[in-house]
Amino acid sequence: MEKLKSLPVNRYIDILMFLILLIFPFIQSTYWIYVMSGIMAYMMFALSLDLLWGYTGLMSMGHSLLFGAGGYMVGIACAYVNKADWIEFEQLPWFLTPLKSDVGAFAAALILPALISLIIGFFMFTGKIKGVFFSLITLALSGVAELFVINQSEYTHGNSGISVVSRTVISNDSSRKMDDFSFYFVVLAALIAVYLICLLISRSRVGKVLQAIRENESRLTFFGYKPAAFKLLIYTISGMIAGFAGVLYVRVQGSINSASVGITLATLMLVWVAVGGRGNLTGAMVGTLVIQVAETKLNSLFSGISADFAQYWRLVLGIIILVIVFVIPKGIIGTVLDVQQKYLDRKRKEEILAAEEGQNNG
Repeated sequence: MEKLKSLPVNRYIDILMFLILLIFPFIQSTYWIYVMSGIMAYMMFALSLDLLWGYTGLMSMGHSLLFGAGGYMVGIACAYVNKADWIEFEQLPWFLTPLKSDVGAFAAALILPALISLIIGFFMFTGKIKGVFFSLITLALSGVAELFVINQSEYTHGNSGISVVSRTVISNDSSRKMDDFSFYFVVLAALIAVYLICLLISRSRVGKVLQAIRENESRLTFFGYKPAAFKLLIYTISGMIAGFAGVLYVRVQGSINSASVGITLATLMLVWVAVGGRGNLTGAMVGTLVIQVAETKLNSLFSGISADFAQYWRLVLGIIILVIVFVIPKGIIGTVLDVQQKYLDRKRKEEILAAEEGQNNG
């Protein structure tokens, strides 16, 4: 019981959130089950960024590149296996041959984002590129990736994107399709697994080193650590998680297009993590959940008023985000943790004063 009492408040929020997500499909419509499945895939995506930005201090403005890389591996595999009408090639090129098999496509969707992260990270971290320069380079890479996907229409179908009919974790056959209710629990199980992995990393020795890099990288080198190696490791892990999130999102949505690797999604994800509060995992999930649900609700509300009024929901959402960021700059969960810490500090101070007063009276 003492261990439970000593847990930070965000862990209770995590437990409550997962319990709500567990019962959610039993009390909501099929439409909201479908929407929430996509949001949970985005929550995994946000967790991958929080490991990088929240814990290590590396603000990646092009993380969508890794998300889209995983999604496109599945998309191309599905298009090839199910003989999509836009495909003009008879055989996949040699570098895409793993996509012929279901397991190969799934493995490629995890390995490719990790490999991209490894290559980008190697050149940037060994070159001691950090701070705003790291952010700008990742932003540029995301823009380049979007143009690359559009130009390689032979394999990606350009701006039109790729339809993904199958809805399973591994199979790409269009005849294999789970219903929204069943697949919801697949995505939920994946979200919990990713959360536990991220929590394990954050609490490990590696996690402590990552936080030290965020706080003072130059001082860490005095203790014999090599920050570049740890940053490369977490960037690679983050890329793999982002790719996995991309796979599940594509399965839920049933399609993928160039926007999934572009700048818009990359910057949106930064907003999700900033609103929720970075550096505690809970904030990444809560921020994504709050913004995405608000976006869906506002879109529906404004569209119901009139067709001309529908476009203004983005303005309202933008105002809400600005208010949150300016009023509580540490994010929703960051502010809650601050309040808890102040309460614990005050309580501890009162206990010390009471003990000192008891000794003086004795």
